Amino acid sequence: MTFENFSRVTHATLLNEPFVSSFYDIVFDPAKVKRGDLFAGNDPEEIKEALARGAYAILSDTKVPVRDEEIAWLRCKNIDDALTGLLRYRLMEQEREFFYFDKTSIELMQKITHKPPLLFLSGDIKKDFQKLYHDTGTSVVVGSDERTIQKIYPSYQIVLQKSAEKIKPYKTTLFTSTFYHDGKIVENIKLPPLFLSRLSLILHFLKEHNIPYNLYKYDFTPSLYPIFVNKNLEPQPFGTTSSAIVVTQHIELFEEIANYIYKNAPWATTHMLCKNALPCPNIGKNLPYRNLSDIVKLKEIEFNFAIIENDLQKLLQTLKNLQTKEQLSLF
Repeated sequence: MTFENFSRVTHATLLNEPFVSSFYDIVFDPAKVKRGDLFAGNDPEEIKEALARGAYAILSDTKVPVRDEEIAWLRCKNIDDALTGLLRYRLMEQEREFFYFDKTSIELMQKITHKPPLLFLSGDIKKDFQKLYHDTGTSVVVGSDERTIQKIYPSYQIVLQKSAEKIKPYKTTLFTSTFYHDGKIVENIKLPPLFLSRLSLILHFLKEHNIPYNLYKYDFTPSLYPIFVNKNLEPQPFGTTSSAIVVTQHIELFEEIANYIYKNAPWATTHMLCKNALPCPNIGKNLPYRNLSDIVKLKEIEFNFAIIENDLQKLLQTLKNLQTKEQLSLF
């Protein structure tokens, strides 16, 4: 791409008169720069490395010193906005459809398919730029960051629940579902019935766009992940203990999940682990906490379900650290 066209599309300013007039690719990791690439970034050390690897251009949104007059130095107001503008220009030449789903639906979909012609957006403009700018094999693009999708492709579509035929449940437990689909019984997948309506929407969408999927690949997602534990809070195989820490990474689902468990397991002793600064649903028993390490309080009480909104991997690591600490104390 020529620097003239790049500047026109991204509204970047060319700061010098380079000996080169175009570049091959746009790169954000200096270690991946090849001769002829444009490196986008502000860090002086990364720029130095990109130059050493043969970059033909540097794009930044801060004032950086021009180290080499032979290559192009460009400045824009915001790198992410520049990339968005370039993507919109690029996508005008392609036939694609963009769709918005909520985070939970995207997580469910990712469990059962990654097949072409489908492409998942991450919401990180640099990662999504790399996916979209070079990809020509996908025609259906989905994501859960509506703001980013709107910037990239303003004529995106929001998929509505009313367009999908409801799944017919056959037998369910609190965290698993057996149901009819396409005239067959799908047995015991790790999908809480709470999300069956979302799955209906996803399956309708995938079928409508001829995208293959495999329901038996489904597993729990960070939207609702039950971790069964013993009295020492050591994770155990699914369903083997009477206590589970139910994790969601999405604050908007916290009360919905709490209501779901309270309604479908009224016999259970249920606790809400709420960060001190956040309101807690008026359901079950509340257990405020400041840091994840405070989860050790669960050792002191009887519970069937402890519902918490937090990062799943961080919580699993916290439980692992508790066990390590306890083992060390034995010595």
